[in-house]
Amino acid sequence: MTREQFTNEFAEMLGMNAADLRPETEMNNLEGWDSVTYLAAMVLVDEKLSVKIRPDMLSRANTFGDILNAVGSALEN
Repeated sequence: MTREQFTNEFAEMLGMNAADLRPETEMNNLEGWDSVTYLAAMVLVDEKLSVKIRPDMLSRANTFGDILNAVGSALEN
C-alpha cells in the first residue's frame, strides 16, 4: 500500500477529504478521531499493512505524521 492509498483510506475512515489530511494535521482536532476510528485505524494498519504496532503508538499520536512514522517502513512510496 502506498502512502497516498493509506492516507485516502485513513481520511475516508475519518469521514474527511484526503487532501485535508496532512502530516501536520493534529489528530485531537479532528471531529472523527474517536475510540471507534482509533480501533478502525488499528485494523487498517494490521490488515492492510500487516504491521503490528503497539496500541499506544496510535493513542499517543499528536499528528497524522506521527501515525505515518509509526507505520513508515510498511508504506510504499
